[in-house]
Amino acid sequence: MIVHHQLCRKMVKKLLLLSITVICYNVLFSQQKTVDSLKTLLQSHTTADTEQVNIINSLAKLVRRSNPGLFDSLVTSAVSLSDQLNYKKGKGTALTLKAVRYYDISNFPAATQTYEQAKLLLESANDIRGLSYLLRMRANLVMDEGDYAKSLDDFLQGLKLAEQAGDIKQAIEINRTVGYLYDIIGDYEKAVPYQNAALRQAESIGYKQGMSGAYNAIGKTYKTRGMYPASLEAYMKNLRIDEEMKDSSNIAVSYSNIGDVYERMGKYKEAFDYLRPALAYNLKRAGKNTMIPWDEWAIGKALTHSGNPDSGLYYAKHAYQLSQQMGWKLYLREITYLIAESAAKLKQWDTAYKYQVLTSAYKDSLTGIETTRKTVMLQATFDLDKKQNVIDLQNAEHRRDRAFLIMVLGGLVTAVVLGIILLRNNRQKQKANALLQRQKKEIDDKASELSLQKDELQQSYSNIELLGEIGRKITSSLSIETVISTVYDNVNTLMDASIFGIGIYNEELKKIDFPATYENGTALPFYSNSIYDQNRFAALCFISGKEIVMGELETEYQNYLQQVPAPKQGDQPVSLIYLPLKIKDRMLGVITVQSFQRKAYSDHHLFMLRNIAVYTAIGLENAESFKKLNETVDSLKKTQKQLIQSEKMASLGELIAGIAHEIQNPLNFVNNFSEVNKELLDEMNEKVAEGNYEEVKAIAKDVADNQEKINFHGKRADAIVKGMLQHSRTSSGQKEPTDINALVDEYLRLAYHGLRAKDKSFHARFETDFDNTINNVTVVPQEIGRVILNLLNNAFYAVTEKKKLAGDTYTPTVNITTRKKTDRVEIKVNDNGNGVPQKILDKIFQPFFTTKPAGQGTGLGLSLSYDIITKGHGGELKIETREGEGSSFIILLPI
Repeated sequence: MIVHHQLCRKMVKKLLLLSITVICYNVLFSQQKTVDSLKTLLQSHTTADTEQVNIINSLAKLVRRSNPGLFDSLVTSAVSLSDQLNYKKGKGTALTLKAVRYYDISNFPAATQTYEQAKLLLESANDIRGLSYLLRMRANLVMDEGDYAKSLDDFLQGLKLAEQAGDIKQAIEINRTVGYLYDIIGDYEKAVPYQNAALRQAESIGYKQGMSGAYNAIGKTYKTRGMYPASLEAYMKNLRIDEEMKDSSNIAVSYSNIGDVYERMGKYKEAFDYLRPALAYNLKRAGKNTMIPWDEWAIGKALTHSGNPDSGLYYAKHAYQLSQQMGWKLYLREITYLIAESAAKLKQWDTAYKYQVLTSAYKDSLTGIETTRKTVMLQATFDLDKKQNVIDLQNAEHRRDRAFLIMVLGGLVTAVVLGIILLRNNRQKQKANALLQRQKKEIDDKASELSLQKDELQQSYSNIELLGEIGRKITSSLSIETVISTVYDNVNTLMDASIFGIGIYNEELKKIDFPATYENGTALPFYSNSIYDQNRFAALCFISGKEIVMGELETEYQNYLQQVPAPKQGDQPVSLIYLPLKIKDRMLGVITVQSFQRKAYSDHHLFMLRNIAVYTAIGLENAESFKKLNETVDSLKKTQKQLIQSEKMASLGELIAGIAHEIQNPLNFVNNFSEVNKELLDEMNEKVAEGNYEEVKAIAKDVADNQEKINFHGKRADAIVKGMLQHSRTSSGQKEPTDINALVDEYLRLAYHGLRAKDKSFHARFETDFDNTINNVTVVPQEIGRVILNLLNNAFYAVTEKKKLAGDTYTPTVNITTRKKTDRVEIKVNDNGNGVPQKILDKIFQPFFTTKPAGQGTGLGLSLSYDIITKGHGGELKIETREGEGSSFIILLPI
């Protein structure tokens, strides 16, 4: 991470002190004033003049970071006094410092506006040094906002002004920062010369701040290229210089960079040793500080990659939140990728998918390409300005020569009587005029040439802007069909695309598929070319990876094929272009435009299509990745549904076992009393035969009593069946008034007897404590019953597991209570099992997380229960646990 904030402060302090002493105190020319000396000087200088403004600005620059309150007061005073004195340079300098302060606290809009005000004032005052400093600091801001082309433009203008002013330190700072910018866009060949130049210049004058900044930039370049040992060496040199200067801000930045390199090398202990102190320091600094989210991102990487993705996810999310608040876009792609990576490791698929999509959105793969072209244009414009300066100097010299010649000729006219002299002077005049005409023609030719070059550059810039817009449209498309139609619409506006097509490589069939080819705006049917069909231009372009460009097919085809192939669809073109679509070394397909006109395509068309081919390849890769990601998510959702269904079926099995036990008791009574009645009726028949009618009446009464008992227990069984059908039927999702106490009691018995049916050795004591003041609560009874059943099953499982270890001295106990709160009903399931370890407490409601052995749990029970209570009923599901003593799961339902 670049350290321009602190270096700029120290460098500008020296520059402004130098300007003050040149104007006011020549005897102090090379002496740097400390804050105390400037305060003393300010107190002693009571005259309200420009010198006082300069002193105030110098003092403000020194205290910008250490004392923001004093800084604001000083800048306000400098602006006010400059207005009174109409001192544009002083006000421009003060506003520049104010803009830098806005940048320090990440208030980019205010900084941009203030820079513009300051720039107008410094330009009107012709303050070259001040403008150079302003442009450098504004370039840093624009770079952080992601507009690299505008940033480079400011840097180059600032560098030119610094060279004009002979400001070596300013040039050093700009050179190393330009190198950093080239590093960002991946142009290392240009980055290294700028950085090395900055280092040599700084070493030549013993400028430690410049040396520190140069080593920082060099370390960044090596890090980006994956040369970690070299990067570490440069950053360590950077740190040693910062420590010599006792610059705590830069030391913190160096710690951050070194920690990041160690993380990339997989040395996580060393990474934490540097990153955590850096974050601690930056958190103490006042105002917004983009180093905070950067440090959190780096720490999050180290945590996730060292096996702690849950902590890594926390840091990454906080870094993302801070970056959004600050409007800091530079690392959003990396931060969202870390969130997706950490969430995937935690199997939080929804979060992983969400942030992977964000990563794709932030992933502007075209930035490097677009910025490189803008860089070429800006550099050429910079060179053009230098050439124009030379021409202006030549024109000025010729004007002076012409004025002198006219003066001489005027003097000769007065001596007209001297014929021989006049004749000679006339001849000289003719020669001079001829010479001037030739020189004028040369100047005019050069001016025309430069004007033409400038027009070409402006056209190139317009083309680049257009290509950038086209690229954004193409790469923002996330389906292959949309990519193809978007490319066609844009190509058709740039050139003759009478025939247009994009062929996509089908690796399985070894063919190039053309899903959408257009002829004169009409879509042609799907067709394919085998990549081994060397008589097809598409296959030849794909296999060779080379361009095919022809202006006259009937004569130029021989350079590629033995005979002109007949088109599979449509008419035969006359001009055509085939370009390979590839990213790095991966071939994705081909793109073609064709025309029925001879020589339809110029170099400009070819240039534009080449760039569009790059965008198309990126768009196709993004679409392919997005499709695969969707397929993965769909597969995960399907698997999740299957697991949820399995969990429901397991619950259903437990319900059935409980229901069977509940029905068995009344059925036993029915069977027993039926057998008794049969015996009584046989006995009654015997008594009838004997004529003992008193005994017959007694037996008949017993039979009637037993029949009532049979009827009672039959109705009881019927009620149980109806109740079970009511609670086990497919939920419609409709809420209805429900007796919570009855529901809890019913599912408690079902859970207990269901477990007893599966395991005859299972035994546990269960207790209830219901609040009878609870009225009916509007819920979906089937869903709440499922939650209660799940919590009870978990509780019985917990006490059973503890019983295996504790022995006979332990009594497994589960109790369930209900309580009416002010606006809620509480259902609490308690057990005296082993409790839940603190280290996994925050994971128990996550999908697929289970503490049970493999095959005994899906990890979905508590997750589904949590969703039913919180999302389905607007309630809460909480846990209270005491490791080794037991757990309590608490359901809170709104009344």
